[in-house]
Amino acid sequence: MRPKSRHLESFREIMRTGSVTDAAHNLGLTQSAVSRQLAQLEDQLGLELFYRDKGRLTPLPEAVELCQEVDLALSSFDRIGLLAEDLRNLAKGQLRVVGPPSFVEGVLAGAIASFLEQHPDIKFTIDSRNHETIVEQAVCRAVDCGFLKLPVSHPNLSVEHIVTAGTVCVLKKGHSLEGRKVLTPKDLRDEPLVLLGKGKAFQRQLQDAFREAKVWMNVKAETHAIGASCALAAKGVGVAFVNELMGQAYKGLGVSLVPFRPAIDHKYAFVTSSQIPMSRAAAAFLDHCKAYFSAG
Repeated sequence: MRPKSRHLESFREIMRTGSVTDAAHNLGLTQSAVSRQLAQLEDQLGLELFYRDKGRLTPLPEAVELCQEVDLALSSFDRIGLLAEDLRNLAKGQLRVVGPPSFVEGVLAGAIASFLEQHPDIKFTIDSRNHETIVEQAVCRAVDCGFLKLPVSHPNLSVEHIVTAGTVCVLKKGHSLEGRKVLTPKDLRDEPLVLLGKGKAFQRQLQDAFREAKVWMNVKAETHAIGASCALAAKGVGVAFVNELMGQAYKGLGVSLVPFRPAIDHKYAFVTSSQIPMSRAAAAFLDHCKAYFSAG
């Protein structure tokens, strides 16, 4: 016999709270009803899930393992309800969004704020994760949409390019080079430098540019965070190199941004699962992001 959702809900609440009494209170049921549903679930599954001692329940290993699957199953039920609401009325939808920390903390807020001006009742849940986790969450539909730096490839991922940004040099205000229209490796000869993303493609591209110009890199600091890179530049530690799109958020930090040449581009995409169509809210947000980032 297939377990009923209300039995699974009672089981999950018992696992969360650690007691039948608290679970019953949270579910708005009587204690006897929750106990009965738990017993029925165990009977349906043919498994004993708890060790019972003088009215106290201790989860067995089978219960801990089962709880993970129950969470996924009930989350799917929740998602069905949210999707139905979204289909009924875009203005009452919900969007779960994930992106790289630098994108979420740097430029995503502006896109969301302007979207909410048009759709004020949309609710956003925003998270930041690394590249691999974003791919995984988008593919398994744990989120409605995500943002990723290109290139990205996955057979079950729909990828739509939304914005390309160049690379800028970040200099402390008053730096002797801040008036230049562009800066090249030869302009930065002997300048102290702050490098971003050790081992990443961006740093390798910078190193190649300096190598081809036959200029030694006077590296004073390395970091994986754009904010830290800009903060170090603002304190005069060295000239930093960042994505122009992300660097705009740090202009108030006391730095100037000057384009770097040869050009090193950073491309970002809007990603969703290719297994099902986007929700209406996600599709509207995609269209909005295209227009928002195109406007610059």
